[in-house]
Amino acid sequence: MPRLKLLMLLSCVGLAPACIEIPPIEDPVGDSQPDPNADFTLSVMSTQKQVLPGGTLDCEVHLAWAGVKGGDVTLSLLNPPAGIQLQPATLSSGETRAQLSIGVGTSTAAGTYSLTIQGRSGAVTKQATLGVTIKEAGDLVVNWVVPTPGTAYTRGTLLLQFTVEGGSAEAVEILKDASVLAEPTGTPYAFTWDTTQEAEGTYQVSVRATRGGVSFTSAARTVIVDRTAPTVSSFLPARNATNVGVNESIQVTFSEPMDPRSMRENAVYVTTSGGAYIQKSASVSADGRTLTLKPLEPVVAPETVDVTLDPGTGLVFEDLAGNILLDTPTWSFSVPAWLPLGGAISANEGKTSAEDVVLKMDRNNQPVVAWSESDGNTKSVYVARWTGNVWNTLGAPLSGLLPIGTDATHPTLVIDSSNRPVVSWQEAAGDGMTRDIFSRRWMGASWEALPTISIPKSGGSDYLGWPALALDETGTLRLYANHQNEGLGEIRAYELVAGGPSWSASVLPVPSNYIRAETPSASIANSDAYVAYSILDLSGPGDGTRGIGVARNGSLPLGNQLIGRLAFSPSIAVDSNGRPWVTWIEVPTGKPSSEGLAYWTRWEGNAWTSPAAVSGAATGDLLPVLSMSIGSPHVLAWSGIINSERSIHVRRWTSNQWQSIGQPLNALTETATPAFAPSIAMDSDGQPVVAWTEESALSASVYVYRLNH
Repeated sequence: MPRLKLLMLLSCVGLAPACIEIPPIEDPVGDSQPDPNADFTLSVMSTQKQVLPGGTLDCEVHLAWAGVKGGDVTLSLLNPPAGIQLQPATLSSGETRAQLSIGVGTSTAAGTYSLTIQGRSGAVTKQATLGVTIKEAGDLVVNWVVPTPGTAYTRGTLLLQFTVEGGSAEAVEILKDASVLAEPTGTPYAFTWDTTQEAEGTYQVSVRATRGGVSFTSAARTVIVDRTAPTVSSFLPARNATNVGVNESIQVTFSEPMDPRSMRENAVYVTTSGGAYIQKSASVSADGRTLTLKPLEPVVAPETVDVTLDPGTGLVFEDLAGNILLDTPTWSFSVPAWLPLGGAISANEGKTSAEDVVLKMDRNNQPVVAWSESDGNTKSVYVARWTGNVWNTLGAPLSGLLPIGTDATHPTLVIDSSNRPVVSWQEAAGDGMTRDIFSRRWMGASWEALPTISIPKSGGSDYLGWPALALDETGTLRLYANHQNEGLGEIRAYELVAGGPSWSASVLPVPSNYIRAETPSASIANSDAYVAYSILDLSGPGDGTRGIGVARNGSLPLGNQLIGRLAFSPSIAVDSNGRPWVTWIEVPTGKPSSEGLAYWTRWEGNAWTSPAAVSGAATGDLLPVLSMSIGSPHVLAWSGIINSERSIHVRRWTSNQWQSIGQPLNALTETATPAFAPSIAMDSDGQPVVAWTEESALSASVYVYRLNH
């Protein structure tokens, strides 16, 4: 066995336990078939920094697969200097380490070289560099055995061992910084350094060999003397954190680098409130200070998670010098069913209240909201997009009429094929009459005005409002609005083709005994446009019955009938089979108008399913909304009262019934903060995002939450 390798083996046997090197952490090798083009990283290390001509540079190559395990990796020296050579070697599939011997020819010129070792697996090549100094023939060569390259930590004794080759030295000294620490004799050279009397800190240790008045010095090794116990400097999620994601990792950061052998997955207990153990993986940061634990499966929300640092009987957390962590914290955090996207959204400071929020998901899977809010003089429409971290308001406040004192309300929103929000709203003039619907398209830096929809003044109480905007597959905008005066109530349908100069208009037909249509809701699937609206049927007893009509492509109500009794505030969505679903508020017979309940039904091709209440748990239900996504359960939300508190209730269609998603939603923790008028959409994962307005004692703001998934 070569002398240097023998010394390294002996030094490992005699290594003082207080000197702990940082071993590499290898990922477990799976049983999957090797990928011939798998990605990997390559590193190389050698204890030798100096070599004589005719000698050998021994080094160790370490390979780590970036993901899937690959096949064989061939190792070679890339563009070696003259006289330096390496016989090609191979790391067989499954191997991650190789010992290489690089030959240095007798005629190799003295100097410092950077050698490049290349690994190739299939089409993937990676490189690692190794520095070495070739000495002059006749020089002394001084190389460390231990400590190995890197940083050595100690709190007690530390073995220093090295070799001197190329002849005999007249004097050999170990230097601590610039002072002589020891003058060992004999071969092999070794010295056990007792650091207990040294000041804590960092030292540079080197070896100087002298012959004929000439000094030959080794590379320096960094030694840190540390007798201070480590502490936990921080942990995430924080203690009592309330908005933690179901996939969020747990991070524990220590005051200094820790021994990775003590940073094990099972050294930290992560459990649910019921004591169930949460399976997780563990990783240690490159600086050795942070332990990251990631759940293998999402936590089932809502849940309270408890974290305890407990390495186990007879085991400890310790730093690289062997100092033991004395204080092991325990903490808890909450994983709710819903997570807020930012805080309260309000365009104006002070006692201004937001209303009429509408939510859509853009084509980058980011929520966009539009709402109405007054600045104290004029009520305008605002649009904001979630960036992933904050809400970014798009452009200036939107108002179609110039005079101060106008009211822009009830915005409706779509996202076009170029990911541009298009918003429409109704606006009341100074006389209080609402006769105009305005539309704008976001162009990236400002809003582009689209043609205005107006009705002429008739001298009466004309009203054109409650716009419902939809976008078909050709890029044509479709807008449905309620037109009313003293004797009229109809749903008007408008179309604006891409680039068109004006909206075309028509009126949805209704049977002669139906009057006073209002509050349209629209949804488009493929080439079919569906509109749901509330309308009064005079054919029944008394003053008639208000029900829900649904038109397809401008038809009479589907099934030639209305849905529900004392029904209003419809919302419509179309499933992947092209079937419209409708929800609305209905007042049960004999109940006061304040006791409405959310109902739903579905079109089955020739008839509606029997209308049914979504839930009987809440009372005073208002403004239900539907959202659907291909391959995901449908969702329905509304505002309702439980225990005297008005909240947002969300249900998901699962196992042929509407099932609750978490607890009712309120953004504010105080009581008497009613939540109104939800708007709901599905993200690209088919999970719901919901927006609503909620009142505090001073004003109402917009809040947006996403399902914790």
